Amino acid sequence: MKNLVVIFFLIISWASFAQQLPTIPANGFAFTIGTKFTIKLIPTDSAYFDYSVIAFESFSKTVDSWENDDLFDKVGQDSTITCYFCYATHGKTKKEKEENMKVLLIMKNYSKLVLEYKSDIQRKENGEFLPTSNDGLYPNVKSIEIWPYIIYSIGMRDFKIMK
Repeated sequence: MKNLVVIFFLIISWASFAQQLPTIPANGFAFTIGTKFTIKLIPTDSAYFDYSVIAFESFSKTVDSWENDDLFDKVGQDSTITCYFCYATHGKTKKEKEENMKVLLIMKNYSKLVLEYKSDIQRKENGEFLPTSNDGLYPNVKSIEIWPYIIYSIGMRDFKIMK
């Protein structure tokens, strides 16, 4: 039942992208593959955050799995996190690049906080969201989450200061 509530909340939040940005702060949103988005953390108490989507656009480029620092500005707006949910690959030949194709969530945390959050992935089109692990986010550090299989959407929720 809890998963159904989370999925319902993520679907409702995802639908809010039809509204103008920034979105109304919420505990979480879902994002489809092939997007770039920036979120702004909104404190709800001393350790927890809702967030607002302040920028959202399509991103169809396949990036290099390891050489992708140029995606991010050196300095960003405080309390924001910029994310790319996209395809990535590496290799010298076309065959190597096809074999190394992955789904990446590449993020840079422009806040001064070490953060943890929960993430759920949708592996089947219109399928249910299932929990996945992540490593958290560190101040002014690029973070990469990698999956070797297709993911249609990712939900990010429950941001809080890491203990």
